[in-house]
Amino acid sequence: MRLTHGYALLLFVGIVAGGYLLGSPGISGEVTDGATPVAGARIRYQGERTATVTDHHGRFRLPAGSGRPRRVTAWKQGYSIAATSANGRDLHLSLTPLPTVDSDAYAWVDPAPNSAQPNNCGNCHGEIYREWAGSAHANSATNRRFLNLFAGTDWHGRRVGGWSLWDQKREGAGVCAACHAPTFRDPAFTYDFRAVKGVARRGVHCDYCHKVADAPTDRLGLRFGRDGLTLLRPADGQQLFFGPLDDAHREGESFAYSPLYKESRYCASCHEGVVFGVHVYGTYSEWLDSPARRQGRQCQDCHMTPTGRLTNVAPAKGGIERDPRTLAGHRFPGGQRDRLRRCLKVTAVPERTAIGLRVAVEVRADNVGHRVPTGFIDRNLVLVVMGLDRDGRTLPLRDGPRLPASAGRGFAGLPGRLYAKELTDGDGRLRPFWLAEGEPQDTRLFPGRPERSVFVFPPETARVRVRLLYRRFWQDVADERAWPDNEVVVMDTVVAG
Repeated sequence: MRLTHGYALLLFVGIVAGGYLLGSPGISGEVTDGATPVAGARIRYQGERTATVTDHHGRFRLPAGSGRPRRVTAWKQGYSIAATSANGRDLHLSLTPLPTVDSDAYAWVDPAPNSAQPNNCGNCHGEIYREWAGSAHANSATNRRFLNLFAGTDWHGRRVGGWSLWDQKREGAGVCAACHAPTFRDPAFTYDFRAVKGVARRGVHCDYCHKVADAPTDRLGLRFGRDGLTLLRPADGQQLFFGPLDDAHREGESFAYSPLYKESRYCASCHEGVVFGVHVYGTYSEWLDSPARRQGRQCQDCHMTPTGRLTNVAPAKGGIERDPRTLAGHRFPGGQRDRLRRCLKVTAVPERTAIGLRVAVEVRADNVGHRVPTGFIDRNLVLVVMGLDRDGRTLPLRDGPRLPASAGRGFAGLPGRLYAKELTDGDGRLRPFWLAEGEPQDTRLFPGRPERSVFVFPPETARVRVRLLYRRFWQDVADERAWPDNEVVVMDTVVAG
């Protein structure tokens, strides 16, 4: 078939101007902020990849989508997301500017499902709520270990003395609250966690996280949690949520897109901090110096990985079906056994020598965006290497490193290595960060950088047992507080000599 020059030109103009082929017309329209055209607004079919931007007249032309019933959404920085039905050819979307002032009078929304409170997050977002409810974020204000350290009690609530921030450094309670209970209001500014109630007991909850408009890093490490974040809470009983989707929309509520929700700096205010002169939390700065950052990987890539099961954030409540890869998980996994085993590797190579059995042990952390362990300063890894004879009896170490006293009763002095950030007093006793003296001794693992140690056992050594243990807290302190499940066995293997 031979096209005439005029018909070919007409076809070309139609493709360029309309962004679609004949027979698949797509839609067009305009975006304003009420009266003035808005240039540079992002337009898409809700839940689909197809998108365009408005020209300097606020006009857009969107190619045909999937053909499913759908809405068209519009968003631009500084505005909430607008939506309209995709039916029709010449659509109009009106963008509403975001509030310019954060309202301190805002009443936080409880995340728990409750039919008597229709705005509660869990009423519509059931699966996300269930994921979050089992996370450390949901329990940050009520975690028993945290409360024990705060009040000087044990697992059963009995006073045991020893480490107690409330008794020993009460002025630090507000720093704890800024991250552990960011919506806790205390007019007296004492921030006694035993008085936390209502929505504040939900810890780092949905409504709080989705009110974050910015996360500046200019005073990072010195302003913590809510004090280091820019919140934008609406006034007059309105609702506004920030998030990682630029096409979120529900009648009666306002949503705003922010790329911040997929950036590591969003996490930094609670995961980076120098408290009383001690670098207690350093995960964000560790990430800044990691191979993961150089590869373009963010905290959310590992700790909010999509589950692959969630396809609708609010089924039967106005939500739409989406690609599960676009919906973040809300379990926030960290020091669980499967995750530790995924990133930590231990190899032991025995070699017979004239003086006995020489064992070269290598421990390394891969596919992780920070040092290991990270987070709270008192987490630690313990490597234990034991030489055994043919009958399984323990043999003495002839040469090689031994575990220090901080490894705990039953482990101190054994062949091995401790990977930790130790704060001690002048007598070498462990101290809490609020009573620290001097700089910590930091022997933790760097990502992608192996740590090698050599152990020499007597000639009669038949095999070597190698264990790597992750401890959520120093074992002697955990024993004193009767804390269960303080230890995770990352690896326990026997190597023949």
